[in-house]
This record gives sequence, C-alpha cells and structure tokens, in this order.
Amino acid sequence: MKTQDRYCAIPYYRRNPYDYLRKIAMDKDTFSMSYDEMRAITEARYHEMEESGFKACKIDFDAEELSDWCNRQGVGMNPASRTRFAMMKLKKLIDTSILLP
Repeated sequence: MKTQDRYCAIPYYRRNPYDYLRKIAMDKDTFSMSYDEMRAITEARYHEMEESGFKACKIDFDAEELSDWCNRQGVGMNPASRTRFAMMKLKKLIDTSILLP
C-alpha cells in the first residue's frame, strides 16, 4: 500500500518582492533580517522538511499578488495570511497536476 505524500509549502521570496514585503507587512519584525539571512533560513527549512519526510515545495511569492489576495480576503499581511496564501498556491499546483501527488 502506498503511503500518502505529505507536502509542505515553503514561501520563497525574491529580493525585490522581499524588500516590498518588508514595507507592507504587519509583522515588520519578521522581515527585520536581510534578504540574504532570510534566504539562508528558507533553504535550511526546506532541507529540514525534506529530511523529515515531506515533499517541500518552494512557493514563489509575487508581492503584489499576495497583497491583492490579502485585500480580497479581508486579511492583513501577516504570517497566517502568508501561510494560507502559500498553501493555496501549493494546492493549485497539485490540482493542476503541475505537482503530481
């Protein structure tokens, strides 16, 4: 019997959107580190999740898309909303067979 694959969405920011997110996020302390520091933490988290048995998926964040989504959902830009956004994007990748379960 095949076991169920477990996916994990890892928000993956590019340099320019990261700088923009630093300005508009409600949790500015989350973005107090430099882009390079954040990128190193993200890479470490990705590998930790893979080693834990998850299929870690780097979810590229477009800051304007995220901002628009938060506005449509009526939520602030905070860790919970970014997590929901990443999970929604991951689900779309799986549903459209871009990522095969």
